[in-house]
Amino acid sequence: MHANHTTTYRFLVLALCLLISVHGMADRVLTLDSCLSLAQQHNKKIQQAALNVSKAEEVKKQAMTKYFPQISASAMGYHSLHPMVEIGIDDIGNASVRDLLIALYGNYGTVLGLDNHLSLFQHGYQVGVSAVQPVYMGGRIMAGNRLANVGIQAAELQAQITQRDVLLEVEESYWLLVGLRDKQTTLTATMALLDTIHQTVSAAVRAGLVLPKDLLQVELKQSEMRRMQIQLTNGLQLAQQALCLGIGIPYSDTLHIIPSTHSQILPTADIPHSDQLTPITTEHQLLALQVQAAQLQHRMALAEALPQVAIGAHYGYGKLQTNILQNDLGSDTGNGSVFVSVSVPLTGWWETSHKMREQKMAIQHAQLQQEQMGEMLHMRTKQAYYKMQEADLMIQEHQHAVDITANHYRLTQASYQAGQATIAELLEAHTQLLQAQNNLTDAYIAYRVNARRYSTLYSDR
Repeated sequence: MHANHTTTYRFLVLALCLLISVHGMADRVLTLDSCLSLAQQHNKKIQQAALNVSKAEEVKKQAMTKYFPQISASAMGYHSLHPMVEIGIDDIGNASVRDLLIALYGNYGTVLGLDNHLSLFQHGYQVGVSAVQPVYMGGRIMAGNRLANVGIQAAELQAQITQRDVLLEVEESYWLLVGLRDKQTTLTATMALLDTIHQTVSAAVRAGLVLPKDLLQVELKQSEMRRMQIQLTNGLQLAQQALCLGIGIPYSDTLHIIPSTHSQILPTADIPHSDQLTPITTEHQLLALQVQAAQLQHRMALAEALPQVAIGAHYGYGKLQTNILQNDLGSDTGNGSVFVSVSVPLTGWWETSHKMREQKMAIQHAQLQQEQMGEMLHMRTKQAYYKMQEADLMIQEHQHAVDITANHYRLTQASYQAGQATIAELLEAHTQLLQAQNNLTDAYIAYRVNARRYSTLYSDR
């Protein structure tokens, strides 16, 4: 009996876990903070930027190896059909020397086991190892390592820019979706109200109190709202797809978006006016690194025209075939050496002079780009500040418009019930209220987006 209870309990726990899992997959709740966190973890652009930093670090490690000796090993073996060098006693042109060697070979050659001819290099091998230590390469190694460090810094700054831009895009998609959901809620309430008006007018038409054209006007307004609902539904799907793409999760049309107070940024005295800010943004730092990189490349171009000094050592071991002694005895040899290498490019000065001029122009180009971008960044900061201020004022104006249109709708509704206003006037008053509410929603979204953008530029200093 106890075993049955245990089995039933385990089954219920498993079923509950599966139900929670399925429910969690079907209805995913997202806040602004969770969207930003997911984007940092799963966004493809951010991951690519992180890979670029890793690549730059590997380039730095490659440059570091130039400080150490370059060690290489070599091996060679050969075998020919005939000896490369072969000479016999009969091949000697001097007759007296030839006769003397023939006499000596006749007396001693057979006893010593010597051939009457000499053959060399028919087969053999040679192995060796060498090490070369750069001493002076015109400053190329040091400049290359500094350039690699600049590459790492540039990749890190670019990663920061990418992450900042991605998070801004995600936040804009988030608030766009929130705004569309608010509009959908307003539209649903409007359609419900129109259904109620339609029932009331239909009853009035049947009672002969109003003309059928009033009912047609209500139905036309209902048709307009249904068309608006179709457009709004499509906009919601596109906004959800954009958000899912930005945060790196599979698309789902059942996302639950919860507005977060984290992004309720309001102008405070702590945020200075844009005129009080110095444009030292991440982009500005990146441009400064580009100038530094151009200067280092100019230094490397100069190094190609300077003398290069290196020291090294070599050791080799080989076996060369010879028939002087049987079984090639005594033909194994090993030898080592040390050397100093000095290379002075003479004809390279002409090419290098043009390359250095090119690099000087590249430095000037980078400096001009830095100055131009600094001015553009300052202007962009001012634009973000003005747009934030404008959006804040627009919220107040649209809120005032909502209050006016809401009061106008209430008065028109009371006049309609009293028979002093037509159904067209009532529907027009309600349309104005709906438009004012949607404008207010757009103003809130625009303010949050522009305030976040300005806050990002401000905190980037």
